[in-house]
Amino acid sequence: MMLEMRRTNWRAHALPLHDHLFREPFYVTHAGWERVVPHQSYPHSGQPYYYDMSWAEGRILGEFCLSFITKGQGEVETERGRQPVRANQAWLYLPGEWHRHRPTSTVGWSNQWIKFNGSLPHQWMRDRAFRLNGNLVQLADTRLFERQFRHLVESIDAADGRNSLQFSWQAIGLLSHFLMDQSAADQPKVAQSGDAVVDSVRAYIWSQSHNQISVPDVARHTRLNRRTLERCFKSVTGTTLLNEIQQCRISRAALLLRETDVPIKYVIGRAGFSSYQQIRLAFQKHFAVSPEEYRANARSAAK
Repeated sequence: MMLEMRRTNWRAHALPLHDHLFREPFYVTHAGWERVVPHQSYPHSGQPYYYDMSWAEGRILGEFCLSFITKGQGEVETERGRQPVRANQAWLYLPGEWHRHRPTSTVGWSNQWIKFNGSLPHQWMRDRAFRLNGNLVQLADTRLFERQFRHLVESIDAADGRNSLQFSWQAIGLLSHFLMDQSAADQPKVAQSGDAVVDSVRAYIWSQSHNQISVPDVARHTRLNRRTLERCFKSVTGTTLLNEIQQCRISRAALLLRETDVPIKYVIGRAGFSSYQQIRLAFQKHFAVSPEEYRANARSAAK
């Protein structure tokens, strides 16, 4: 398949969407690759009419389009502006966004793409979860991204016009390279002190909120004497290890109460409290209400 991709100037597949796929939250609609040599006319002819594009007019799609250049260079343009693109860069067009692109005439390019749709990517779009610079995708590992992209396009080509949920799963893995985890971003931020020991302790505490950790547990984790660790932590932060653990528990419990409908019993365990009495006393001290009242007040404020 890789040999065929090198020898073929271009190939594309408009994938069928059976009812069970169309009802999925994510599905792939089109995929292909192209190799444009210097001074070759662009774009290729032979695409379905709803994918036709000319540089003079551009086009608007009703789906997402993700492209990746492996060789050469060119430019992409939307109403947000024009951007140069080069090898090992990717770009994303959103549904309803006017756009156009082309390789540099004197250089050409090798390009591969997928188009996709569904309620899930639309939710990501509304949440602004895509890490983009204009339309350019921000990638941390271009080699892995390229391998996964190539594997997906080759898998679609080998299927000879058949669609599959496996393509959807592969495509979601591809998009994970530049999706922001909004749920993680909503978590309380762990302050950085600049002290390596203190920052390590805080990272441990805030990653173990689902466990009923204690001050001795933290000391064992750091392999430091408990009294030495407590003096160091308080001198840097102004608070005690026990208070830090309690603040973590309360923050996580409050987030679960505000953002979910899970039972209080789940909140108790997931936030590291040992009993309902313990969480009730903590909420009375910090918020002057019970956990149930805190949730009710949060919902009323949201409305």
